[in-house]
Amino acid sequence: MTSSSGSGSTPNKPTQKETAPAEGTQANSSEPPVITPDLIMLDVAPGDTKEAVIKALASHAAVAGRADDAEGLTSDALTRESKSATGVPGGVAIPHCRTSHVEVPTLTFARLSKPVDFGSADGPADLVLLISAPMGGGKAHLRILSKLARSLVKASFRDSLREASDEKDAAQRILDTLAAKPKKKSASTASASKSAGSAAAGSAAGSTPVGAAGASAQSADSSDNAGGSGQAVTHLVAITACPTGIAHTYMAADSLSQTADARDDVEITVETQGSSGVTPLPSDAIKNADAVIFATDVGVKDRERFAGKPVIESGVKRAIDEPAVMIDEAVAASKDPHARRVKGKASSSSESSQEEGARDSAGASASSKP
Repeated sequence: MTSSSGSGSTPNKPTQKETAPAEGTQANSSEPPVITPDLIMLDVAPGDTKEAVIKALASHAAVAGRADDAEGLTSDALTRESKSATGVPGGVAIPHCRTSHVEVPTLTFARLSKPVDFGSADGPADLVLLISAPMGGGKAHLRILSKLARSLVKASFRDSLREASDEKDAAQRILDTLAAKPKKKSASTASASKSAGSAAAGSAAGSTPVGAAGASAQSADSSDNAGGSGQAVTHLVAITACPTGIAHTYMAADSLSQTADARDDVEITVETQGSSGVTPLPSDAIKNADAVIFATDVGVKDRERFAGKPVIESGVKRAIDEPAVMIDEAVAASKDPHARRVKGKASSSSESSQEEGARDSAGASASSKP
């Protein structure tokens, strides 16, 4: 395997044996892990622009034998970058694309000694991960890459990448995160534990799947107060989606869920309409919702399900950058009789024009912030 520093000599193609594949990090056992030490650059300064950083990451993937054309991969990543910035809170950037220039899911990681602006509201990024998905790759491929994107929402994972001692250590930290079993949580509410009457009951509710009937009962029980505290609970549902459906879709969902989970006055259920598949919201969750959030850069599938619901709508990245603001807007919309509402049977070509009660002067600023 080649070192990230390189020597100008022609490298051998990677044997993929330096880091043992962990469960959940490959679509099948014959494929290499999504990341290996030779796909990592630590404490480097490849340039002052995101274009320079992406080019360096793509070249690194090619040198490691994981991309057949560095320029082609760079072009594909920059094309996706032009649609919306990939900088996210926490000093992270996740340029990503579907590309014909990789045959297996590939992550290339750079820890920058000089942070570079990738368009995040909270400043430049020092952790940059280029996510390359093979064109036509199956859902198993995409689930792996999406899991990485979701992990980057967590401060503990970001900190671990900053603390990695060398390339091998960094690769193993990423593989361990990808292999970790997800904690089971209610499929119908992001904060079921808050509705329980005691800490023990809350813990059980947060770790045990709840069916649609259970969700309905739980929603009814907590509609007037949160955990018996007397505080009103607003029930929200949300849809997140982005053009590629690999990263922002899932990061937005987790940002909204984690923000709501920290509050006693809100419960939220999120449907991710991503490339790795869609698990529709339970019908009871939609029925009991007081308002809906659409954080998407593409059309919402089956939009008519939400007919009549107050709606807050924006691009997907806003849900990553400002989840608390979007939730506050949705709570306000749920109480505003003039709030913008979803109209049923809207076609993809006329969704934007077929909304009821939109733009009222009292509710427009709270309900339709771009």
